[in-house]
Amino acid sequence: MGDVDLRLLRYFVAVAEAGSFTKAASDLHISQPSLSQAVRRLERDVGARLIDRGTSGSRRGVGLTDAGDVLLIGARDVLNRAQRAVSAAQQAGERTRLRVGFGTSTPRELTSAVLRAVEELGRVDVSLDYVPWGNELSSLLDGDLDLVFLQGPSRFSHPQTDATPVIPVRRVAVFRSTHPLAARQEVAIADLIDEPIVDAATDRGYWIVDPRPDGSAPNVVGPAARTVDEMLAFVSHGRGMAITSSTVAATNGSNGLAFVPISDLAPAVVYLVTRLDDHRADVAAVRKVILGVHEGGESPHERTERHAEAGSR
Repeated sequence: MGDVDLRLLRYFVAVAEAGSFTKAASDLHISQPSLSQAVRRLERDVGARLIDRGTSGSRRGVGLTDAGDVLLIGARDVLNRAQRAVSAAQQAGERTRLRVGFGTSTPRELTSAVLRAVEELGRVDVSLDYVPWGNELSSLLDGDLDLVFLQGPSRFSHPQTDATPVIPVRRVAVFRSTHPLAARQEVAIADLIDEPIVDAATDRGYWIVDPRPDGSAPNVVGPAARTVDEMLAFVSHGRGMAITSSTVAATNGSNGLAFVPISDLAPAVVYLVTRLDDHRADVAAVRKVILGVHEGGESPHERTERHAEAGSR
């Protein structure tokens, strides 16, 4: 016996379930003679009579032979499995591929949330793409990323993006470990008034705190750090101190550096950012899973606002 045509199996099952060639032909939208010929071809392929057609010319319904009963069970299973295989292939071909950008300062809990989004949204493939400090927005707006995490002030906004606050992160001073302030539990911004501070190439005024709360200008030393690693290297080399976030401290708390919380600076905020004109459902779905609602029913925005108010007091 050669390979059995799935179309013939489908016709056979239709006749068996309808109990009539006439009704099955109508359901299948083919002529009754064509259906009858297809079933006879299947019988030839199988090598057994499958349909008990009764007396020639009879208007009675048809029945199955013993061979037909056996084939019906297997045919239904084969057709179901074939349909599932086709559906799976179609879904695989329609899977959305999204790129989420993260940086050195992105909290690990958020990159973990991205991976959870992959698990929850089976139709979406998500990649985590590292983005150097300062390139977050340009990579998003140029279409290299679909979503991106970035750190900024508590009132960050951009006219071409939709930025949602996710989590606040404390700003900290980073010193060489031998610096007199390195052993402090915390410092105030006034303690840094005479300290040389490494210039920042991105969000300069925010990260060097210029102007200072008393209106003075910081003692800036160059060249401006273009990346977090470059900033830390400058501090380690003794060029000056710097201001960064607690997430950078969490992943770089060694190598001759000391990270000291700044008591009177409002925290920075990590945002999840998408393009304002990107209305794709899968982007919205991934965004929703990443953001979620934090423990105790507090939304990310509410938690950020609470921390911002606490940090500014």
